Amino acid sequence: MKVLAIGASRNVGYFAALNILKGDESTTVVFQLRNVSAFDEDAEMQQFIKSGRANLIKGDALVEDDVRKTWNEANADGIPVDVVLFTVGGTPKFTFTRGLVIDPPDLCTSALLNVLSTLRRTQPQPKLIAITSNGVTPSTHGGLPFLSRAFYALITVPHADKFGMERALYWSAGWAWKESDGEPEGHILPHDWQARLGGQEGWLKNVVVVRPAILTDGVETGKWKAGVELPGLWTVSRKDVAKFVSDEVLKEGKWDGKPVSVGF
Repeated sequence: MKVLAIGASRNVGYFAALNILKGDESTTVVFQLRNVSAFDEDAEMQQFIKSGRANLIKGDALVEDDVRKTWNEANADGIPVDVVLFTVGGTPKFTFTRGLVIDPPDLCTSALLNVLSTLRRTQPQPKLIAITSNGVTPSTHGGLPFLSRAFYALITVPHADKFGMERALYWSAGWAWKESDGEPEGHILPHDWQARLGGQEGWLKNVVVVRPAILTDGVETGKWKAGVELPGLWTVSRKDVAKFVSDEVLKEGKWDGKPVSVGF
């Protein structure tokens, strides 16, 4: 199996990629990295780089030509990519007027559109695993624990970006979008996004949207709850989300074709 990891220099993507490499000796992971020296001091990752099972490609997911180049390089050996692990995310900064913000505000949506616009339409398509967040749509926000909503009010700007991701993914996969959830703002999802993705919904045949609860830097516990629009989730560690992705989503294929919330 060949996995293309985009946005996996740290956090959930990094831990998931490491789990995948440790779990199956026949698997290779291709990382697209803005800085290919990201793992220079990482002894654990270096063993996989030196063995040829982890390959690094320099590129920026915000640049469509870079993403296209990454696809070409990842498939250059004649073995197509089987799985795309999309875990792009920014480092939020706190502001008194808007809470936590990211720059650019459409970071994740823009990068995802670059991936979707360059992903092959012919079958078999790679499986796409995309990390968004719990409660980004109005309909799922209602399932958040009441006392956690003060924190979610601080991440309105990052969640608007994740909302854009979900809209593009739902349309591409042909999933029903609730009219009551509305549409992302124009500075997140441009007016021509559907045309850019070919104009025909339902073309993406194998996708899982993972919606973690509030992320923490805690240890891997191996314990979580998961389900479609599962209410009442509080927090989850990044390492547990990574384990969930590598085991239930990828190895077991348990959530194929679904948006799944995970947390505790």
